[in-house]
Amino acid sequence: MNVVIANENKNIIDRLSIDIIKRIDGEYEVRELMGKLVNLYFNKMIIDITAIKNYRNPNIFEELRQYIDPSKVIILLNSDSIVNSKDYISSMIKAGFYNFSRNFEGINYLYNTPNDFSKVKHFIDDENVEVIPYIDTNAIVEQPSLAFAGKKIIGLMNLTDHAGASTLTNMMVRQLNNHGYKAYGIEMFRQDLIYYRSENLFSCMNKNDLDIKLRQLGDAEAVIIDLNEFGEAYEYCDDILYLVEPSYIKLTKLLKKNKNAFLDRKNDKIVLNMSFVNDADKADFEYELKCKIFDIIPPINDRNKNNESVNDVLYKLGFKNVKTM
Repeated sequence: MNVVIANENKNIIDRLSIDIIKRIDGEYEVRELMGKLVNLYFNKMIIDITAIKNYRNPNIFEELRQYIDPSKVIILLNSDSIVNSKDYISSMIKAGFYNFSRNFEGINYLYNTPNDFSKVKHFIDDENVEVIPYIDTNAIVEQPSLAFAGKKIIGLMNLTDHAGASTLTNMMVRQLNNHGYKAYGIEMFRQDLIYYRSENLFSCMNKNDLDIKLRQLGDAEAVIIDLNEFGEAYEYCDDILYLVEPSYIKLTKLLKKNKNAFLDRKNDKIVLNMSFVNDADKADFEYELKCKIFDIIPPINDRNKNNESVNDVLYKLGFKNVKTM
């Protein structure tokens, strides 16, 4: 999902055919604008340069990079002579913003094929200048591998609405612990897991919370994360299961929002959860949706401490002990 910020160039923004989680229209100071996006996780942000007050001052890019990773930003420029000057473009690139264009075609191209420094360095006045790398000042400065070492992290994402990620998180954590693994569950942005009253289940409200919690769980062998649209899941998870409740209504709603929902996930692990589809019907289901099914979990009693269908999923994910105890 993406964020778009529009002002004078809204006619170009309106033509974009992308999934949008939030749109902001108008003109704002950088700090004011970024304040509207706190704890919002997204894939890309497209910014109409005229939406930033005093946008002709190239120092705005140094300010902007304090709030956001420049690699996630595509900047829509206008035809202003200052904005298109070499000094202005050079300042933008030196701050780490490599993706910019003045037209719809360019924005569309950069969305699918982002630039790196090698593709824009010819714009810089002095190509020997040090380009400042982006540093997330809100994050703990430590290599991610130290937080993740020894842990297998599995993400659960509801592809259809209310496909059971929270309940499955609890069951997977409980069954992993019952089979000798030290396992924990984390829910992003919500607190539904607290109702299970388990010392192995936690909630995190943002990426920084998650970084801290993973470091605190130093003895963990497995962590199951209910992702809830967490946009940076790939940085953390060894595997992500996309959960689908295959009822007619849920599937129709999903495909109405995105007709390529399953085609886009054809190489991912899709699990039919709370499903009456059986193994005999699996091939027909895969043919209709044009994707492979990783596994099927039928409707089950979540109070059962050893559901075989959950063990089957865990075994396929590499937790072999669930079949030996």
